[in-house]
Amino acid sequence: MKLLTYLFCLFAFHTMYSQHVYQFDCEVRYQFQSKLKNVSDTRSYLINSKDNSYYALKIPIRKNKYKLILMDYDGLIARQIFKIEELEKSGVTIALFNANSYSNPYKYQINTYDFEKHNDTLIDGKRLNTISLVSTNDQLKKNKNIGHNKYLVDPSFDFLPMLEFATAYEIWKARKNYPNGLLAQFYMFNAKNEIESSLLFKEIIYRDFKISYYNYVPKKI
Repeated sequence: MKLLTYLFCLFAFHTMYSQHVYQFDCEVRYQFQSKLKNVSDTRSYLINSKDNSYYALKIPIRKNKYKLILMDYDGLIARQIFKIEELEKSGVTIALFNANSYSNPYKYQINTYDFEKHNDTLIDGKRLNTISLVSTNDQLKKNKNIGHNKYLVDPSFDFLPMLEFATAYEIWKARKNYPNGLLAQFYMFNAKNEIESSLLFKEIIYRDFKISYYNYVPKKI
């Protein structure tokens, strides 16, 4: 028994917390619709306009609660439920057991997909860059189940791209062929060219917010 106690104390002594803080400078609200899931809500993306390697998504789940999803493309995904008043503060902390390491299993897809630029779209007097994420693989193109994504971007904002899908982020990271700006509209099309889900910009709120995450890091003996 004394030996077990000693070993536990030794482990605790040689273990420390490592804190990672994600900084955000604005919250962007969208009207979200999904025909597949029959969902319609107003959700928010917390972003850092100068660092798009991570973002956080706020999804309403009950009257006064939100699911917060933190995605760090460099190796972390976390999900935790918060009350609305907690998210109105300057920051929150993700519990250790709500986070997992992340590695994009579809990173190889950057060789079979790419962004395709189209003529700008004029909406309410505002010129928006129009981009599609499409397959570049001839065999995949023959597959009738392959759809595409469409992005409308407001270039008047000096923001790095907010790319929710890991493969899209990896393509941008490798080729830098997606414009800077604020995502104004997003559409996911199926193979029949029907819209399955969409995001429509509602408002942007400039605010400083942080998400902290603590992890165990063994000390070197």
